[in-house]
Amino acid sequence: MDKIAIVVQRYGKEVSGGAEEHARMLAERLKARYGVDVLTSRALNFPVWDNYYPAGEEVLDGIRVLRFTHERVNPKTPRWLGRYLRGNWKYYHTGYTFANIITLSLRRLRYRRRKDHDRIFEDWIENDGPVCKGMISYIEQEKDRYKAFIFLNYPFYPTYFGLQKASGKSILIPLAHDEPMLYLSGYNKMFALPGFIMYNTESEKHLVESAHPITRTIRSDIAGVGFDRPVPAENTESPIGSPYFVYIGRIDIGKGCLELIDYFSKMNKPEVKLVMIGKNYMDNPVEHDNIIFTGFVDEAEKLDYLQHCEGLIIPSRYESLSMVTLEAMSVGKPVLANGRCEVLRHHIEQSQAGFVYYDGKDFAGQVNRILNLSDRDRQVIAQNGRSYVERNYQWESILKKFDAAIDYVGMDREASL
Repeated sequence: MDKIAIVVQRYGKEVSGGAEEHARMLAERLKARYGVDVLTSRALNFPVWDNYYPAGEEVLDGIRVLRFTHERVNPKTPRWLGRYLRGNWKYYHTGYTFANIITLSLRRLRYRRRKDHDRIFEDWIENDGPVCKGMISYIEQEKDRYKAFIFLNYPFYPTYFGLQKASGKSILIPLAHDEPMLYLSGYNKMFALPGFIMYNTESEKHLVESAHPITRTIRSDIAGVGFDRPVPAENTESPIGSPYFVYIGRIDIGKGCLELIDYFSKMNKPEVKLVMIGKNYMDNPVEHDNIIFTGFVDEAEKLDYLQHCEGLIIPSRYESLSMVTLEAMSVGKPVLANGRCEVLRHHIEQSQAGFVYYDGKDFAGQVNRILNLSDRDRQVIAQNGRSYVERNYQWESILKKFDAAIDYVGMDREASL
């Protein structure tokens, strides 16, 4: 049986996050076809990259997981470097207006491109984490044992430096979204390296190819992940004694959670609750009578909350796929998504299984719309969502695409030229 490696920044049943869940779902499906090793850090929490798990090897659900230590760095260093890189891109890609001419001029001066710009980018990546130098050495030493390396999530140290060692044997799943980081010129070198790129959506493909035109020359396909329709427990009672919406995922400002809490708090609907499921990474705890934080829950409990909710809310502006959106659709629940995220908006438009909002007024109106749906409308939305997931996200077709990609990068490339 051919061996493949999946490289991701974190991995484990206790780990919450889109890339991490994506990696786990893919590993568990591919293990029937290949000997799968997962190369990852010891971290449980992002972005502190704590060395929570023991170093070395463990077997998790039949998959060999190799965990490498994050070598701690001064956290102030990557933050400062990252601010400079993002500021340089942002303020030199913002146009002048009468209102911002003074402020923008000052910020362009502060974030002007330095002579050592490229070195600053390398320093930032080398210190941003998880800094697993042992993993990179392992890839370099053991790469001939593997038919292919699948790297998930473009921004992180393991992907950036691992691709330099695996090169043509590699499949990159970028998980890219429209954020300043994607456009940093320092990533041009990395995006030129993969032997194959597997995108989640057509929107992501267009985005990456626009930001890094070199990727247009690299063989690619669109796969995403597959979904088996969850089977909820029968005749269970609602975990909340009131109508409620759910948010599922990392509770973080970067995921739009603070804005979501603000919008929800301003609604005059004391009988409706918002249940936020996942680990809370926001510095300041939020207290509100209508908002419930559950912390991390297992799959059965998450499905119980999802089964009885009025709908799922996704406030993020930055998603490359949003598995929880597809999960909600697969159980027939309406999705209320931030319309400023192209991927989420595309899901809603193509499925007709939810609604989008752009500001607080939109948000309140769409929440009321969902609460007042007729039984017939709910049935139509439920069927639309299930059909959309079944048409586009089935494992059989997705795994065939990965088989083809693995065969492509795993063949003797020099002999084929």
